[in-house]
Amino acid sequence: MAAPVFIANAALIARKAMNAVDFRLTEKFAKVVQFLVVHPTAATSLRGKNPPAIGSQEYIERQAFAFAQARQPHAPQPPKTIPDEVVSLILVEYFDIKSQAVERIKREHALSMGAENLVGDLLERYLASVLEPADWVWCSGAMVRAADFIRPPATRTGLWRLLQIKNRDNSENSSSSRVREGTAIEKWHRTFSRKSGSNWSAFPDESLRQQLSETGFKDYVRDILRVVRTYGN
Repeated sequence: MAAPVFIANAALIARKAMNAVDFRLTEKFAKVVQFLVVHPTAATSLRGKNPPAIGSQEYIERQAFAFAQARQPHAPQPPKTIPDEVVSLILVEYFDIKSQAVERIKREHALSMGAENLVGDLLERYLASVLEPADWVWCSGAMVRAADFIRPPATRTGLWRLLQIKNRDNSENSSSSRVREGTAIEKWHRTFSRKSGSNWSAFPDESLRQQLSETGFKDYVRDILRVVRTYGN
């Protein structure tokens, strides 16, 4: 399959599209599109029936909306799936959980899953608050395949820098691992699945490590959740 090709003046189209959505994000979005013009195979397809071709004007315009929409704060959402009643049976019969406590445990488990599902999004937002003033761009809306942040080259002959973020060291799926093989995408995770502690000291951008910490992340999460609870999402 041939690589997609972006329309001529794609960066100009990107600026016009984002100006109509949120002018504060115009240059950030334009940088992402500039990267995809050079690396079109890294562009993700839009979902839905009959999505526009990657690189077309409609594609860029719809991605502008998705890029901005993904930056709106989100509230934790417990899963809407119906729990398996056999799980409750196992809790009672094997783990000696009192029957009257099972419903509370199921509810708390659902809330915990909703909170866990939000951590990765909050982590990207926290990193964006520190990285974007330093010329990185958060690829909100999952515009770039297997990369969450990109940074333009410092010189005309330099290379783009790509960074994939994971909350835990065991949270990368096989597909994103395959995409990253043979590319320049760097990988970093916040926590470990087999030991306590965090991984901030190994953040790939050495110039920003001192501005990132577990304490800073937790403070950021508290602030965001207060905003969401006060004003909604």
